[in-house]
Amino acid sequence: MASKPTKFTDRLKVLPLTVLLTVLLWLYADAHLTATQRDLPIHITIFAGAGANGNPQTVLLKRPADSDFVVTIQGSGEAVDRIRQQCDGRGLFTAQDVNNLTYVLTRSDIKSIAAGKSLNAQRIFNSLVYFTRHRVVVTAVSPRQIELKVDPIVTINRPVEFRAVAGVAASIVPASVQVMLPRSLLENIGGADQIDVVAKPLTSISALPVGSRQTISSQLSLVFPGSPDPRVTVTPSNAMVTFTVPHQPRTKLFIGVVPVWLNGPPWLLNQYRINVRNATLHITVAGPQRLIRKLRNNVIRGNLAPPGKRVIAFLDITPSVQPHVHWQPTTIRYSLPAGISLVDGPTTVPTQIVAQPSQVRTRPGPTTAANTQPTATAPASVPQTIPSAGVPGGVHNPVSHGR
Repeated sequence: MASKPTKFTDRLKVLPLTVLLTVLLWLYADAHLTATQRDLPIHITIFAGAGANGNPQTVLLKRPADSDFVVTIQGSGEAVDRIRQQCDGRGLFTAQDVNNLTYVLTRSDIKSIAAGKSLNAQRIFNSLVYFTRHRVVVTAVSPRQIELKVDPIVTINRPVEFRAVAGVAASIVPASVQVMLPRSLLENIGGADQIDVVAKPLTSISALPVGSRQTISSQLSLVFPGSPDPRVTVTPSNAMVTFTVPHQPRTKLFIGVVPVWLNGPPWLLNQYRINVRNATLHITVAGPQRLIRKLRNNVIRGNLAPPGKRVIAFLDITPSVQPHVHWQPTTIRYSLPAGISLVDGPTTVPTQIVAQPSQVRTRPGPTTAANTQPTATAPASVPQTIPSAGVPGGVHNPVSHGR
């Protein structure tokens, strides 16, 4: 005769169900109940919008100067863990994430800044879509206050120069143009006199008949100390140049070692490992004998010569760069002294651009003018590195030379 079930055996039967329910509740709590994470490093971008004159404005951060903050957040365990992995470098920030970490100053903010007041960092962080879309609350920010100033875009008038043919008198229309740039950059480079507007012919002058009177279209290019800056613009962008074509013998010069330098903001270069198959190039340039003689002397001087007085090939790395594991040709930009032109040489170099997740950070706020100056660092022939132009202190991105 079978014995009746005891209370002990009844409990054994429901034990698996109890364990399963406990696990499910634990998983639910981990994903949905409040979690806290402290000391997360994160970057944000701050924009100012248009000024009173309709011109755009940039923001200069004074504290923290590098737009690097440390935050404490609260939210669901799942959302907090995702943000923690991105901030720790174990997860990549998407383009949408970067956009969602952007704050545009309000009129009230700009008035406070003009009055010399700082902004509450916690208020700004809790308004960012990056946090609000996941219902994550920023409970603490270090530093607590953001000190900044709005950098207006100023307009200056500069004469147009024609340097394509040395010693020739040219009539240029328009004779002067408007250059727009951040006020801080203008002050940093030493004033308006440091900015030259050069008319570069869109027609090959060597193909024009000697002694003929010609009117040609030219593109206006800006020349100033430092790296190219997209915030500096010229209006209009073209000019018409009228001149008499002179007989001007040109001399060629073969340069056997032209360094390839990386050019880009440090926060971006640090996200990639860039391999370049040929870190030095061989090119031929031409120009008037007087300029070629000066260039030859500067080539001999090597790194002792100022960057603007010798030939350098720049590999520009921009935020739109597309990483690629396989060797692909990447366009390079030559920096040539005024009056010197490229006759023969490569226009691309084979590169590999590989993302480094452990180094990934979001884009910082707009760089100050002080961070846009070139650095005469070692040439690219130094093993394992290519110099990075554009930042004081010579920030280098790891580079392997392909074989």
